[in-house]
Amino acid sequence: MTGIEEAVQEALTEAKVAVDALLLVAVSGGPDSTALLRALASLRESARACVVVCHVDHGIRSRLENEADIAFVRTLCERLGIAMLVKSVPPGTCASRAVAEQKSLEETARDARYGLLREAARDVGAAAVLLGHTEDDTIETILMRVLQGSDVAGLKGIPLRRGLFVRPLLRCTRAQIIEYLDSLGQDWREDPSNRDTVFLRNRVRHILLPLLRKDFPGFRTGILGLSQKLSLAADMIEDSASRLPWFPMENGFCISRDAFLSAPPAVRARSLLSLYDRFKLSGSPRRLPWRFIAPVLTLDALPSRARILIGHGAVLLSRGDALFWGAHIASRGKKGYFIEVSDAGPTVIPGAGVILSLVHGRNIDGAATGGISILACEVEPPLVLRSKRKGDRILLETGVTLVNDLLAGWKIPQAEKNGIPILADRRGVLAVLGGALGFRTRARAGAIAENREDADRMAVLLSRPQAAIRLAEQRDQGKGT
Repeated sequence: MTGIEEAVQEALTEAKVAVDALLLVAVSGGPDSTALLRALASLRESARACVVVCHVDHGIRSRLENEADIAFVRTLCERLGIAMLVKSVPPGTCASRAVAEQKSLEETARDARYGLLREAARDVGAAAVLLGHTEDDTIETILMRVLQGSDVAGLKGIPLRRGLFVRPLLRCTRAQIIEYLDSLGQDWREDPSNRDTVFLRNRVRHILLPLLRKDFPGFRTGILGLSQKLSLAADMIEDSASRLPWFPMENGFCISRDAFLSAPPAVRARSLLSLYDRFKLSGSPRRLPWRFIAPVLTLDALPSRARILIGHGAVLLSRGDALFWGAHIASRGKKGYFIEVSDAGPTVIPGAGVILSLVHGRNIDGAATGGISILACEVEPPLVLRSKRKGDRILLETGVTLVNDLLAGWKIPQAEKNGIPILADRRGVLAVLGGALGFRTRARAGAIAENREDADRMAVLLSRPQAAIRLAEQRDQGKGT
């Protein structure tokens, strides 16, 4: 057994991978993943593991290069007697998604790769997905994160195991990998994009690292030692953050203001960042910028009622003695409109030529205008006026209903469905405002105020400005009674 094979076996044991587990191995054809596959093939008898290979085509490189990579991996698998499957991203998808989501092509391709590997693991029933990251990748990652201003958690480096994914070569250098492959007479594929310095990792690998090797020959030991020390600090901060008494709510978490302010700044930051990973919406950034949360890390006091932070799909609200940290449903998306509304003034519904006004009171009614009257206590701010989204649902007295199905029942032409305004709060769809375009209007079950004369109401008026004035007068008369 070679040193690489011993390292792989020890890593699988440390990662608590069962000896008889079905393992999915991500193999690109490059030296690292090829070496991992060869080591696993040599360990099959002693480890009793069943191995399946998955090759991911990101749809980035030319068709001929992709076909050559797949052919190489397939030939190797046939020689080793190992099953193989291929997962592909349609050409150009990663590039267009990177532009649309304002992410790097590296990050977008990585997200696509991990998603497809999870899908492949489900397909074959794999207990773990093995990746070919090495010690060199760890050093490059730490340097990249230093340059990007990461916190201590980010400088821990690459974990041996995170959920489904295991990296058995993390304690092996790239030089050791090449030496192992040469000893086997095993060739590999070189990806030309690995030398393209458009990518940050390649700039670190081909420009920064040679400079460090020349002037700081012991830098590898220093960086790995720094990472180990910061891991201890990060684990302590993570443990303290997990003890903060946040409790889950709809679309987020809540904590007493005193409990949050009594925590050290680093603990506050870690708790906000960790919880963001649990509630962030689709299309939100993978991680929050430090400068976004920094304003609340050293404060000794917070206002009793205010929006403390808002952006990146998240909002930190102060409400009395409590703080709410959760998804901000008013975040702007790629299509349609998202407008936060209040009773401070009217809002124009884009493309409908209709004005929405909110008026609070007891003896008011907006139904005659095509709007609706809602119990104020049933609304969980922020309140948002937006265009319809795919998969929108509303809770009616008969149960949860797709908004598309609701509109179909109203005989709304397909061309007009996307123009129906949606009123949403933190709990989801509050009302479907078909009255804005001459159709029906429906509100969430339990929210309608028509049978509660003594309750505080929020009248949603869809009209021209004159009608808004009349409703305001009606409100004032109600206050005077």
